[in-house]
Amino acid sequence: MEEIAREAGATTGALYSNFAGKEDLFLALFEERIASDMGEYSEIVAAGTTLQEQARGAGDHWMQILRERPNYFPLLIEFWAYALREPRLRERLGGSFAALRSGSARVASEAAKRSGFPASAEAGEYLGLFINALGNGLALEKLVDPDAVPDPLFGEMLAFVFGAFEALALENPAAADPDLGTSLRQRQEGEPGDA
Repeated sequence: MEEIAREAGATTGALYSNFAGKEDLFLALFEERIASDMGEYSEIVAAGTTLQEQARGAGDHWMQILRERPNYFPLLIEFWAYALREPRLRERLGGSFAALRSGSARVASEAAKRSGFPASAEAGEYLGLFINALGNGLALEKLVDPDAVPDPLFGEMLAFVFGAFEALALENPAAADPDLGTSLRQRQEGEPGDA
């Protein structure tokens, strides 16, 4: 904390008056970063003319973040592993991840709605989870073997998924608003459903 205070041009006391420790400081910075990044994703999606272009732009932006901030994701993974062993931190980090999922769901749902595929709120949350999990998984692969994950891959995969949504909406307008949440819940509980 002394080193952080020195770099910030503040006293250690000033840091501790605002943050209980390094963990709280990290989470505050992570939450601020999420809010900033979600604003950038919203702008990218708003600038795209087609659903695939919006998805591709958002995916490409994540890969750009990984290039421009090479320590960001490894630090997040390190904190993630640490938080798993500390229940209080795990809960707070879970809240931050929930905010990230909700932000991704909101941006993706807005883009899908403009293309005639209005997903329910619950389906949007699952979509946010899917997008984040795919992006995080590709980032992990890229950390281990950067050449194995081409930068355009995430954007192309998102464009493919959203292209399928768009095609479904065009082919069968009645199917354009599937209740993904109910379908997934039924499958998890072993109930028959239209999956």
